[in-house]
Amino acid sequence: SIPAYKYDPYSKKFTKEGYDTEEMFKIRKEAIAEASKAKHVGLILGTLGRQGSPRVLKHLEELLQNQNINYTIVLLSEVFPSKLEMFPDIDAWIQ
Repeated sequence: SIPAYKYDPYSKKFTKEGYDTEEMFKIRKEAIAEASKAKHVGLILGTLGRQGSPRVLKHLEELLQNQNINYTIVLLSEVFPSKLEMFPDIDAWIQ
């Protein structure tokens, strides 16, 4: 476990937090395995500030095209589950 520290400027509290990195890694690995089965992928390009990188998006497009995987590009300022649910045909999301 890696210690992490959080400061809340409103309550003026500084707290120490911990994260189970092994569990986080396991969950992440399972999510990647599930996403690798996707038939239709959504590519999210962030539009808020300088979040999105058109160059990275283009690279991801090329990778998906080379694997013959269908994809849809979605421009979003903020990502919310309710927005993603508007695309029921997309099996996995990449941001």
